[in-house]
Amino acid sequence: MRYSTKHFLAFLTALTTLPRKLLGFPFKVFSNHANPAPPLTPLRFGPWLGDWRQVHRVPVFESVHPTAQRLILAALRHEMLTFRYWGGSTPGADRSVSLGLVFQAGGYGPLYVTGYCHLRREERVFRVDRLELYEDEDRIICITE
Repeated sequence: MRYSTKHFLAFLTALTTLPRKLLGFPFKVFSNHANPAPPLTPLRFGPWLGDWRQVHRVPVFESVHPTAQRLILAALRHEMLTFRYWGGSTPGADRSVSLGLVFQAGGYGPLYVTGYCHLRREERVFRVDRLELYEDEDRIICITE
């Protein structure tokens, strides 16, 4: 069975609009052949990198997570910490950060820490479960009776 170009295009249009109607996909089918359709982009869910300045940050001052406990203490003392970060454009890179705030975006979800990154020379946001703290080598433990 042979189909004309008109029937083939009608079939493709029906095929591409069916998922949008059933599942609510974020793309739109354009029938104007003079102007091509813009590239299909997904809807944005959750905070993206450009949205960190607008996100409501709920400060966190206590946690059961040991890394978060160390970060909260360092942020309150305005310390600079060096850690390995397993996210971003250079995963596994060592970062030296002057910590500012440990927070949750919108009051729920994962913990984040913000601070001045000396590697990138700008304010950055790091996800707590993606960073690995180094042990303090100069820490001295004194046991007294």
